[in-house]
Amino acid sequence: MAVKEYSYKTNGNDKLSDHFRVKEFRARRGNALDGDKILISEELILMLEKLSRAVKYKPIIVTDGYRTEEYDKLLTGKAGQHTKGLAADIRVDGFTSYELAAIAEILGFDGIGVINNRAVHLDVRGYKSFFIEKSASATDTYGVKTFLCTETFITLTKKLFGLGDNTIEYMKKWKWFDLLFEKLIYGTVYV
Repeated sequence: MAVKEYSYKTNGNDKLSDHFRVKEFRARRGNALDGDKILISEELILMLEKLSRAVKYKPIIVTDGYRTEEYDKLLTGKAGQHTKGLAADIRVDGFTSYELAAIAEILGFDGIGVINNRAVHLDVRGYKSFFIEKSASATDTYGVKTFLCTETFITLTKKLFGLGDNTIEYMKKWKWFDLLFEKLIYGTVYV
């Protein structure tokens, strides 16, 4: 899929999909605009829409989208996925970063990074790269193999379905737990 170039001034209010507009991905330096150009991958938007469905259409707040190379190098020491329009840092109220990272992994995002307790980096770089930032410095990170674990599954199932501990234990015994979670993530179960 293509990466498209937009103008913040000309296209800022244009809809990219049902839940995202061009201006949400604008290049910023803090709260200030960092140029007019915005690059956005069509695949990134499709994946973010899948995430939107998985979190029951709770608003996804894009905290950082496209970055200029100069600014990305200042932040991370290199020009990364944000400079190519392939990445977004996001948060969803009511979900921790580890919960969002687990959902993103199931959905098939290529790059996933836990930034802090609420925000995650998501991208469509074309190969797998999972990380956790250890400090405020974006260059201080370590790689992980997966964000999927039983504790996160249980927390998400309770949160997304409103189920109690006894119900979860019963579901796990009969393997319904995994099936229900998979169906939710792929959008075939609407609760």
